[in-house]
Amino acid sequence: MFGFALDKGKNPEIISVIDNVKNLEGAYPIAYKKITLVNVNDISGLMSAIENSSKSYKNNGFLYMLDQQKTIITGTFISNIKIIKSKHNNNINLIGNVWQHPKGYQKAWNMKINNEINKKNIWKSFRKDELQGWLVYALHSSNFNTEKENIKILIDGNNFHNLDSFFCTLGEEINGPGGYFGRNLAAMDDCLYGNFGVQSISELIWTNHQKSKKLFKTKFTQILETFEKHKVKILLS
Repeated sequence: MFGFALDKGKNPEIISVIDNVKNLEGAYPIAYKKITLVNVNDISGLMSAIENSSKSYKNNGFLYMLDQQKTIITGTFISNIKIIKSKHNNNINLIGNVWQHPKGYQKAWNMKINNEINKKNIWKSFRKDELQGWLVYALHSSNFNTEKENIKILIDGNNFHNLDSFFCTLGEEINGPGGYFGRNLAAMDDCLYGNFGVQSISELIWTNHQKSKKLFKTKFTQILETFEKHKVKILLS
């Protein structure tokens, strides 16, 4: 479920509730693209609000994902919104500059809303091109109120088959199911400075590391060097 609100620089006012939104995600941070709003609850109100905002050159807004209580969970910003075609069955096509999340992001949030992320490795049901979406979801949904110190972590090279799935595994080993600890090398380095659920890591045990070394090539060495920079003892087996 989604809700549309114009960008007014204050608490959002949901104009209309929408069953689903198509083509909202993508590989690039910003894209000028068409999106489809499926089964708009108040189609005339939404169209009127967008058309009136266009006249005053303030036609920017948000598509918010809502839970069952219609509480805002997360949102996508869209600028220069235009209605390009209204369709039957209360569907609308819009076009604008969409601040995109990666593919898989909405899927992860839907699973979270339905209480389906309750154990490790749920991310394995995601396609390869959806894993960055999972990782961005993990960052946005995480609560880092506690800071663990001098922890030991264990990762198994048989548990992941690409760099994104390595970060999915690492996040969960450190911060539990759906946990986050970086989605690329630079982000992992940031996490190792603290404030992402862990103040310090004393030891990293990496079993079946030869498989990871062959898979990641130079990235494997970069991962080790990043941990070593933060004085993490590494045990390879």
